[in-house]
Amino acid sequence: MKVPPLLSRRRPTLPARPVYLFLLIVAAPTWPAAPTCGAEPKVEYLREIKPLLAEKCYSCHGVLKQESGLRLETRSLMMDASVVQPGNPDASLLMQRVLADDAERMPPPGEGAALTNHERSLLRRWIEQGAVAPEESVPQGPESHWAFSRIERPRDRDASLPDSVDGFLTRGQQAKGLQPLPPAPRPLQIRRLYLDLIGLPPTEEQLSDDRSWSVLVDELLASPHHGERWARHWMDVWRYSDGYGLNEQLRYSQHHLWHWRDWIVDSLNADKGYDRMVLEMLAGDELTPGNADVVAGTGFLARNYYLFNRTTWLDNTIEHSGKAFLGLTLNCAKCHDHKYDPITQLDYYRFRAIFEPHQVRLDPVPGQTDFARDGLPRVFDDDLEQPTYLHRRGDPKNPATETEIPPGVPALFSDFQPPIKPIDLPRTAFDPGMRDYVLRDRIAAAEKQVRADHSECESKRQQLRIASERSVEEAEPAEPDFLVLDDFTAIDDSVWELVGEGWEVRDGALRQTQSTRDGQFARLKKTVPEDFELRCRYTTTGGTTYKSVTFRFDESEDREESNSVYSSAHEPGPKVQISHTRRGKTTYPAAGRKAIPISVGKAYELRFAVRGNLVNVWLDQQLLLAYQLPSRSPTGRFSLSGFDATVAFDRLEIRSLDASEMLVQPGETLPLSIEAARREVKVAEAKLAVSTANLAALRAVEHLATAQRRVGTDDPSLEPLRRTVLERQAEELRAIAARDLIENQADPAKREAAQKRFAESELALQKARTGAGQLRPIRGAKKALESPADKESEYPAVYPSRSSGRRLALARWIVSRENPLTARVAVNHVWMRHFGEPLVESVFDFGLRAPEPIHRDLLDYLAVELIESGWSFRHLHRLIVTSQAYRRASSSLEADSQTVHKDPANLYYWRMNTRRMEAQAIRDSLLMLAGQLDLQMGGPSVGVGPSSRRRSLYFKHSRDDHDQFLTMFDDADLLQCYRRDESIVPQQALALSNSELSLSMAQLMSDRWSQPGVDDASFASGVFFRLLARKPTEPELERCVEFLQQTSQLSAGTNKASASGAEDSEQLRARRRLVHALLSHNDFISIR
Repeated sequence: MKVPPLLSRRRPTLPARPVYLFLLIVAAPTWPAAPTCGAEPKVEYLREIKPLLAEKCYSCHGVLKQESGLRLETRSLMMDASVVQPGNPDASLLMQRVLADDAERMPPPGEGAALTNHERSLLRRWIEQGAVAPEESVPQGPESHWAFSRIERPRDRDASLPDSVDGFLTRGQQAKGLQPLPPAPRPLQIRRLYLDLIGLPPTEEQLSDDRSWSVLVDELLASPHHGERWARHWMDVWRYSDGYGLNEQLRYSQHHLWHWRDWIVDSLNADKGYDRMVLEMLAGDELTPGNADVVAGTGFLARNYYLFNRTTWLDNTIEHSGKAFLGLTLNCAKCHDHKYDPITQLDYYRFRAIFEPHQVRLDPVPGQTDFARDGLPRVFDDDLEQPTYLHRRGDPKNPATETEIPPGVPALFSDFQPPIKPIDLPRTAFDPGMRDYVLRDRIAAAEKQVRADHSECESKRQQLRIASERSVEEAEPAEPDFLVLDDFTAIDDSVWELVGEGWEVRDGALRQTQSTRDGQFARLKKTVPEDFELRCRYTTTGGTTYKSVTFRFDESEDREESNSVYSSAHEPGPKVQISHTRRGKTTYPAAGRKAIPISVGKAYELRFAVRGNLVNVWLDQQLLLAYQLPSRSPTGRFSLSGFDATVAFDRLEIRSLDASEMLVQPGETLPLSIEAARREVKVAEAKLAVSTANLAALRAVEHLATAQRRVGTDDPSLEPLRRTVLERQAEELRAIAARDLIENQADPAKREAAQKRFAESELALQKARTGAGQLRPIRGAKKALESPADKESEYPAVYPSRSSGRRLALARWIVSRENPLTARVAVNHVWMRHFGEPLVESVFDFGLRAPEPIHRDLLDYLAVELIESGWSFRHLHRLIVTSQAYRRASSSLEADSQTVHKDPANLYYWRMNTRRMEAQAIRDSLLMLAGQLDLQMGGPSVGVGPSSRRRSLYFKHSRDDHDQFLTMFDDADLLQCYRRDESIVPQQALALSNSELSLSMAQLMSDRWSQPGVDDASFASGVFFRLLARKPTEPELERCVEFLQQTSQLSAGTNKASASGAEDSEQLRARRRLVHALLSHNDFISIR
């Protein structure tokens, strides 16, 4: 047999690197003897062989790639290439390559899974049986795929039918012999229109509106609630998520992303063209970098932020840009060429290179200087030189660094790719600290800080005056009536009674060397006075659990009664505690506790003073506690001890409390000593100097910025202003260094570092006065961290003055008139949300696996209309909702039986589809009908929960924020929600029956609608109309009246007060139950 050259590899008659066809590969060392054909069942090509080849071979040996010129999609192609010898598998090159070893195997190792034994057996038997297959047409190239062809108005149509939604649908219905349903009852149509266009149910009066349909449509399209309704739909597609993470660490998306949500609402309400929306979402910062209202659109990209992995971040950006705008699964080409679509792995990384430079930051908003409170999340190009490398097999740890990948779009669609042109940015875009409103806000905040610091300074000066006057008035303290002073160089048996083991005097300290909980203590033989103060220097040298050092006073001989002060080094809650023991039971009051670090091996000085029942406690001269004891026994004893601790007591002083000593009551602060007051005045004055210097520096920057806007940034006349800024900023740094030096006087190490910084600031100021040095930019924005190890303060305050222009070129390519995908994908999403079913089933995949839709002409007609209307969604909505197809009845009960039989799935739209309202529409409808919906628009996201009355659109939506009611009805998935799920589970009925929301809203609805003099039949009929947009049938009305009467009788004599305080009647309670029951009706939660 002559081997075709295209398949030869590593042997004279075989090529190198053959066809991916051979994705079928798996080498088998031996092959079992094949049974005779007569003993084996016939192998079916279409069912068994073609799917096998499609899975294993087509990605390399199909129409897309054709490696080595080989294609395997049909029998004729295989025969032409001589890779199959019917009846002789051993002579068939296809079989040989499937069974080959290692490098000769197909698919090549690492590029596809080898065939299983069963799959190899199928292939061998098919060839043995003659390689029988039906005649098939040869697949055309990807450029002929319906979704990749240019969007044009449909041709070759029946000219007797107009180009319209109904015209195109009628053609299909007539061809299939289908009889469409008539229009739905008008109230039902009106309810459908309200829920579809504004997401809110109509009132009773609106249900009876008899104005023309086009007037109603235009009125609802012009409603501000239309933007809210359709924003939620597009937020599904574009994966809206508020920022979330762990504690204060932002990990996903961005804080304040509600600005992007409001941008979506405002754009739709303004009927901004979809092409313009795409431009602003992908490149608003390059399109009009000085317009915050445009830049807000880049929240689409900011939403993809992920702290821990840049590749994951960019992968999400690529995947969902492709799916949302183009209907392409670009993510399938990350590790290898796309298995089905004409997208190579190189295409994927060219697409990544478009986004490679971009980062995320929060820009300031007028009136706010605290980014924790507000800021505008947006993107910008940060590192224009950042290279993009192909990741081998998609592994970011294995980049092909020998070749940089240039930015670009998939090659198949590159003919209309616009050139990439870098964009020079205005100064306020790359240096946001120089924006006029930023400087105004910073100056206002600085002025406020100066006033606060000045007030604080005056307060500290007043404290110093009081302390000075008090020190003059205070006489020398009298000799104490009682004094114990012991440095523990030796133990005086006349002063101390040592009880228990482990006590010793060593190295100038009284030591307890055993860590136990037994009664080991050193008791003072003298009786301390009722009012006394204690000072003790001690060290906790070790211990087991609590590591407590205790000072007891008012102690009874049996130790059943006492008051005490102790420190504990117990982790995780070290503290100083006042406690009291009564009848052997010890109480540890929270008001007598101060959490504070206590370390083993560190010396502390504890001081406490007792006057009457009042106790003040200091540790290392810091006042910790002021506490009132419940009682005293002043004739009691005093003792020292350890509890689960070994202790060294270095020095002890107990003296009677001088009458002039001022103690602090609980909740008060201690008057300062004159030394402390002077120190606090110095600190306050230093802080005032800093804020004053900061204000002066900001004002100098503002003057410079104003002049730059007038004459340009490089004008020589600005030099004096520049030098003034330089000097004021240097003065601010010196003031900061001086403040730090004053604040750190007590710590030698910190003091030394502060002295060094102060000296450096003095030198910097001298240089600034000569004009030397660089201006310190104002940090006007907050860049999102690129990794957890980064600190935002380490990033430059001024960003690159040029943007790459890559994203703007991409956006223009996406919305190009030549792009065959963008308009089709958008139309498909809109159609699906009106009719419940898309025209193209795979809403985010328009690739080669997406079959040509039944209504291709309708899709293309609407896509052309969208483009030629200036990409107006309002125009698209109007075309759809004014059609007869949209207004048709949805029930098939009265439908033509042949129509139901021929098209049970309603593929040709002979009736309207019934859809369940999505979660947000159900909740909003409940609130609206009860008169409780807060229609305030925009602003920060609100917390989830039953108490909120805002539209569900404004709830926080993130991994950490879920409303239980919305979740029950298939709320939008955070990761991907191109199409909402529509589950039916018992918990949904329970949510409508038992949730606080439905119960309370049902009561409010009933109370609103239960007017005096309205009988049960009229009430039930009215409730049906308001909730279901129809009157009840006779049987339904009879059941409702019967229910109301029976429920009223059962509840007789059990009157209760309503929320308003008025007594409810049996009738009113029964009516509430009826309303509540109807809220679970399928006709209420559905759009019919």
